[in-house]
Amino acid sequence: MNNYSNFTIHLEEPNCEKYADPPDDSLGELSHFELGLKLFCFECDRPVSIEIGTEKIKVFFDPDICMILEDNLPQKLSELSQGKPTQIEFVESVCITLELQPLANDKVSCNLKRFGYLSPNQFTLKSQNQHFELNTTQVITELNEFIEQLMEMALTGGYITSQEKQEFLMPLREIAPASAIS
Repeated sequence: MNNYSNFTIHLEEPNCEKYADPPDDSLGELSHFELGLKLFCFECDRPVSIEIGTEKIKVFFDPDICMILEDNLPQKLSELSQGKPTQIEFVESVCITLELQPLANDKVSCNLKRFGYLSPNQFTLKSQNQHFELNTTQVITELNEFIEQLMEMALTGGYITSQEKQEFLMPLREIAPASAIS
């Protein structure tokens, strides 16, 4: 029996409502891959559910997932697997930061920080912290599979190339068998 809190991340049904304008690169500053990811997250927007222990968090492809991909989530997972601390920030829709600190025995300390206006009737900026102890392998596996699923969807939809996908997922090769990442 372990004392770990559960950690899962999964896609929900597509979101048909658009709350923003499509991504624009009128200055030509983004690479094909960067613009492709932005377009994929916008055009294929859907909610994503993250469960940490008893906490359920809902974020969206656009802008939340797009931002963590732009912040090089594969590299952060590689570093976490090497025992280095990392942060995953969902600052647009939910104002949450996950601070992940590896511990001994395949454990990771997760400090879930909520910040912002936590009460609709109060306009005072507040923050709340919750602490969870997670299984490192479960966290890395869940996020690794999630990233792979997103990249495959973006590739299938023609938003990115196979080479761009492989280059983006390269840091994950350090933590997963090469056959697990196509």
